Amino acid sequence: MRPLGLYPGQDMILLELLKNDGVSQNILVVTLCVDHSTIAKSVSRMIKNDLVKTEKSTKDKRVTLVSLTDHGREIAKQVEAIWVESERKATAGFSEEEQRLFIEMIDHITHNLNN
Repeated sequence: MRPLGLYPGQDMILLELLKNDGVSQNILVVTLCVDHSTIAKSVSRMIKNDLVKTEKSTKDKRVTLVSLTDHGREIAKQVEAIWVESERKATAGFSEEEQRLFIEMIDHITHNLNN
């Protein structure tokens, strides 16, 4: 992701915001399984690079929402394409059933590690 000017972990934030734009930093912490200080540092750096913007929630002023900028959305789509291609390479030669089982096992491992 370095060719896109991203630091480690920023790709995952961009992908999450591409799926669910305008979420709180706390949601990013839970969804991406990283600590709050890591998200805060990444978001701060991403603001400086015009990838994301923040604003206070209209429902709760204590909550800061993170959204993609237009530039951030472009980069996020490039990141998504890179990940899709990586997944295609990683599962080359797998049957559809093997791919399904692989994803199921990875999800199970992730769940185990997070609990």
